[in-house]
Amino acid sequence: MFVAVLLAFFLNAPTASAQEAVTILPDVIVTPGERPLGHQLGHTIEKVDILKKDRIDKAGSSSLNEAVDRMSGVDSQDYCVNCGAKRISINGLRGDHTSVLVDGIPLYSAVSSVYGYDAIPMQSVGEIEVSRGTGAALLNPEAIGGSINIVTVDPKETGSRVSILMGDHGTKTYELSHNHVFDKIKFAFGGEFGSQEHWDVDRNGFAESPFKSRYSGYFKQIYNINKKVRWTTRFSHANLEVVGGNTNGFRLKSPVSIQASDTDFVGGDVRKTYTGDYSKISEFVQVKRTEATSKFNTILDDHNSIEWNLAGAIYDQESFYMHGFDYHTSDKTIYTDVGWRTQLRENQVATLGTSYRHETLRSESRVMYERNSVPKDDFNYAAYSLFARHDWYFEGGLELSTALRLERLESRWLQLKEIDRSVASPRLLLKWQHNDHLSQQLAYGQGYRMPLTSIESAHGAYDGFVIDITELEKSHSLVYTLSYNTPDFYITPSIHYTHLENMSYPLETDAAHSGPLKFVSDNHGHDIFVYDLLTGVKPVSSWLLEMGYEKYSYPNSYTRKLPTAAIEERVVLRSEFEKSDFTFVLNGSWVGARNLGRYYQYSAHYNVSDGLLGVSDPKRQQAEAFWQWDASLSKKRGGAEFTLGVQNLFNYTQTGAGDSPAMWHLHGSHTHLDNRHVWGPNRGREVYVKIAYGW
Repeated sequence: MFVAVLLAFFLNAPTASAQEAVTILPDVIVTPGERPLGHQLGHTIEKVDILKKDRIDKAGSSSLNEAVDRMSGVDSQDYCVNCGAKRISINGLRGDHTSVLVDGIPLYSAVSSVYGYDAIPMQSVGEIEVSRGTGAALLNPEAIGGSINIVTVDPKETGSRVSILMGDHGTKTYELSHNHVFDKIKFAFGGEFGSQEHWDVDRNGFAESPFKSRYSGYFKQIYNINKKVRWTTRFSHANLEVVGGNTNGFRLKSPVSIQASDTDFVGGDVRKTYTGDYSKISEFVQVKRTEATSKFNTILDDHNSIEWNLAGAIYDQESFYMHGFDYHTSDKTIYTDVGWRTQLRENQVATLGTSYRHETLRSESRVMYERNSVPKDDFNYAAYSLFARHDWYFEGGLELSTALRLERLESRWLQLKEIDRSVASPRLLLKWQHNDHLSQQLAYGQGYRMPLTSIESAHGAYDGFVIDITELEKSHSLVYTLSYNTPDFYITPSIHYTHLENMSYPLETDAAHSGPLKFVSDNHGHDIFVYDLLTGVKPVSSWLLEMGYEKYSYPNSYTRKLPTAAIEERVVLRSEFEKSDFTFVLNGSWVGARNLGRYYQYSAHYNVSDGLLGVSDPKRQQAEAFWQWDASLSKKRGGAEFTLGVQNLFNYTQTGAGDSPAMWHLHGSHTHLDNRHVWGPNRGREVYVKIAYGW
């Protein structure tokens, strides 16, 4: 009924004949003086939330996860605080249901995204675009929950910039970049080094947040060969190291032969002092990631253009985990597409194209493969697709976009199983711009994903696993948005609905909970709803106040299969005040209370163990509501900018609240130590100073 009413409402909107239609081309230029207050800016019809570079800098974000964490409908989740594994959830869907692109090119997979997001050179990011839902993502492949598009820098003028950030808990970041603009060609390149120290809030010798260090560099050139042909190339490389568990910087370089036991903690209690060998609780991950892209844009005539993309990425990972195993992997991705764009009539634009994506995973492990004869998770994956899109722009403010993607997916696990499927993915977007301030949008889409399950994406499956997946993961999503937007006020309520089918998840292979996991396709569908409201106002020209509220509704059959407790209710507040070259920013977020027992294996987490399956003092099963605040004060003078900021102003952590992520996991016939009872922040207050200078 709800969908029928909305469709009837849209279809009764005014239309226009071909003769009456006005020419409304997709590229909308909005000057700073004309831009509405809200942070949404549509690329043609799509509803896209855009995070600009200056807001990323003001927040002191050092990674993609930190940058997008408080955007509406987006949640950065810790899967394991020991090794720093993270995912980005959109609309309450699992992190591997989020598609991440770079300049519109899909170069991240479920395998390379576990640690790969922390390896992204943030210095090269111009802005971040978030599309929620499969319909909003339009032609983007494998966007079940939504997509994040990282738009890299586009130099406008010649200049250089250097910045230094230093925090009182050991955080430091050094950046240097240079742009050079000639008549037909322009370059952008830079490098950065950054590190974050571990956190051990309860000072028991078992860290709640790992040490991380990264160095990276990027190069981008844009060459206008002539008035009709543009060639863009980009290259980046990053090296990331994560040291988890221990608090003295010890790097585990080989698998340990014995795991931590109750005798390694005073009284067998994970909240008390760790007295054992550091190698038993240590984890080490090193990631090297290289990307290269090439894009040709060619204007054929006044109505036709062609775009060709060719890209590749190499992701190498070396890791040693405290569960006593090693895992080394090399993931290689090649992607290419070509699209033809044509203006059929004054009010119609069409796109037709094809794409090809090929990914290979090869892995090694002395413990799993050589000693324990676990089947390798190596695979070859190929996706061949055709896509088409047709946009109509009508007088009266009605816009319509339809898209269809036809794809052949072939997955070959070399020692496990093969899955071949063909899929058709339709998308539909409707927008009605009533006037300069009021608009409505309705998006429908069908998403899909080949569940490329690996030991790393199923983090902790060190006993190996078997594949019994028979279907693609699929979703149907519906998004409705109403937006009122002026230069001094905006308000945007929206409803997001996702029906998820065939979700892959792990099952124990025997009653004793030992041996490999079996990954199966869920034969139950899950309905997930997100209700949110965004609003902002300028009480005076120099002061911006923003507020967002989100409410998530999940069925229990879905939450029981999630590896991490998801956000169920959240409020985000932001205040930005500018006066006399000073800028004061205050960010706050409130996360509502949750029943952790609804989520996967949280009920099997304990504080105390006697080593003989005698566990006691269950970990907290009710996560309390909490606030977290950040603040910064900046001053510009000439080409210099000075910033004094503080992250987690009131020093709130879940460990400080009496519930560290460390726990004994009761797992059938044994217990083992882990560090993933996660529901709140694990990094405490940190004061930082940042100095930047541009010339």
